[in-house]
Amino acid sequence: MTLHDKRSHEIAALNDLARNTFFGCRVVLTEGILTLSDMARMEVLQKVRAFKVFTPDNDPYGEHEFGAFDFNKKRIYWKFDYYDIRMR
Repeated sequence: MTLHDKRSHEIAALNDLARNTFFGCRVVLTEGILTLSDMARMEVLQKVRAFKVFTPDNDPYGEHEFGAFDFNKKRIYWKFDYYDIRMR
């Protein structure tokens, strides 16, 4: 395993933990998600938490930082961005 592969694996593990638990991260929702009913919004967030369909097409670096799925005839995209403790 190369250093890059090791780092990608470490980042994927951190992203999986954050995505599965929403612990240790800040969750920001788009205006489109905020306009959904409470129940629909909860369903979308649960689908993000349960997402496991990572492929070379949607996860070329193996970091599990992006995904997409269909919900109520709409395509939903989610993304993790990295910031330091000062949000830079």
